[in-house]
Amino acid sequence: MKKIVLSLFAIASVFSLHAQNATEAYKTQAITFLGLDYTAAIFVGTNGFNDPAAIKTLTMSWNSLFITEPNKYNIQKSFKVLTKINLKIVNDRNKQTDFTNRITDKHIDLPHLTDSDIETIISGYPDFNEKGVSLVFIVDAYDKRTATAWYHFVFFDNLTKKVLLNYPVSGTAGGGGLRNYWANSCYKAILKGGSRYSATAEFYRDYTR
Repeated sequence: MKKIVLSLFAIASVFSLHAQNATEAYKTQAITFLGLDYTAAIFVGTNGFNDPAAIKTLTMSWNSLFITEPNKYNIQKSFKVLTKINLKIVNDRNKQTDFTNRITDKHIDLPHLTDSDIETIISGYPDFNEKGVSLVFIVDAYDKRTATAWYHFVFFDNLTKKVLLNYPVSGTAGGGGLRNYWANSCYKAILKGGSRYSATAEFYRDYTR
């Protein structure tokens, strides 16, 4: 009986900690958006992906959309929180990633990244000089078979790199050309994931002061 009580207490403590972390993410007044991190991404369907070098180039192009098409890929509007953009960290990491073994035809349950995987990725980011909260989209997979992309929307504390909030969001691909096809998946994920965040954040700011 004692072991059961201790186990229930441990579980309750974990949930309480997660809720506290999420509260920090929802109540923040401003964020830094870091862009799309492809360092753990997989690309399913060799009929849609056959050139690892092209994928590396496209990671830069997909991230540039937040600068070149700010009205469409508008993080501040979708998440309803003051946002500044800094793509240097993810661009540097994406440039160093070898995508040769990331293309597959194997059946993989998606999204495939775990909470532990996400925490490991964030812990590998360089140190920040300013306190605050950052948001990064960690790309889980682009699946050509289902025309679906999976992203993890991750909020974390700049100084401690503690993950405050992490949730998966899917987006349907579409359009002409490889760049636009998957860019549309990101656009749809932003609308979906931003709406989810902003609705909950509004509650936290209004009723948990």
